Order: sequence, then structure tokens, then C-alpha cells
Amino acid sequence: MSEALEATNDKISAGETFKKALHLGGTLFMVTAITGVILGFVQWGTQDAIKRAELAAKNEALQNVMPDAQEFKAVDIATNENVTDVQEGLDSSGKVVGHCISVNSKGYGGAVGFIVGITRDGTVRAINILSHSETPGLGAKSTEPAFYGQFENKKSFPLQVVKGAVNNDNEIAAISGATITSNAVTSGVNAAVEYWSKNLKEAK
Repeated sequence: MSEALEATNDKISAGETFKKALHLGGTLFMVTAITGVILGFVQWGTQDAIKRAELAAKNEALQNVMPDAQEFKAVDIATNENVTDVQEGLDSSGKVVGHCISVNSKGYGGAVGFIVGITRDGTVRAINILSHSETPGLGAKSTEPAFYGQFENKKSFPLQVVKGAVNNDNEIAAISGATITSNAVTSGVNAAVEYWSKNLKEAK
């Protein structure tokens, strides 16, 4: 009699354990599903915010490198491994005042992305660095005016990097301890100028 009662109790205990496990599994599933949905919405919202921020940064960079332009218009033209995007800078009457060429160049820590503004006569109006993975305190100094300001209103090409003082119009003083980054930006500017000369020089 006691053995039968014990067996019955074991069955009841096993059934209760199964129910608890099933309940726990269902609860975990619901929590995981709800968390996934929430994370999905957060990611969706974050992606939009990131895209808006990137667009705003790019528009500001376009204005920085081509301040005489009132608006910008994408140019449907073939790009290459260095040039990733081309925008026409237009004045208030719709006349082209220059081109803004987006460039990717290989730096010390990875790609350095920036925009080069080139006026209709082939002068580099200015550059604006958008992204990089360079070393803080070294290559990251490429985002400082002391370095990128050297490219303003350059007319003598190709540009070349020098260590120490600059003596010629086509020279760019290297960032101390970051020659690779300095060369990356300079070669990117040269690539933009070459691209402009071959593809956009006659554009009106």
C-alpha cells in the first residue's frame, strides 16, 4: 500500500516539475521575444538617427569645402577605389562653382574618409575629414586645422609630404610621428585632383 502511495506521489511530483519547467520555459520565451522586439525597435530608431547625423555631417562638410555654393547636387558619374562620391556645388543662379569629391584613403589604422572641394579652375578650396581610425595624439591630428588647413587654396600638384618646414607650394608638412596618415590624406587629395582633371574639368 505504501509503495503504491509512494509511486503516486512520485508521479504527482514529476508532473508538477514538468509543469514548472514548461511554465519557466514559456516565461523565458516570452521575455526573449519581447526583448527582441524592443531591441529591434531601438536598432531601427538608432539607425535612422545615425543616418540623419551622418547626412548632417556630410552636408556641413560640403559647405566647409565649398563655401561659395548655395546647394549641392549629386553627379551621376563613375567612381573608383579612391573616389566614392561627387557633388556639384551650385551658386544661387544654379551655376557650378566647383565640385566636392569624397575620397577614401588608406591610413595607419584603416580608411580615412574625407571630402575635397575643388573650384572650377582646379584649386583645392579646402578639405574636411569625416572619418578615420588613426592613433589618438598622432594620426588623429589630421582632423586639426594645423594639418588640414595646409590644403586650403592649393594650386600646385601633385602635393607631396615633407618632414619639417615647407619650402614649396606643393608641399605639406607631415604630422610629427604620423607620416603614414599624412601621406594617406595627401595622396587622397592628389587622387581627387586627378579625378577632377580627367572627368570634371570641362564641366559647366
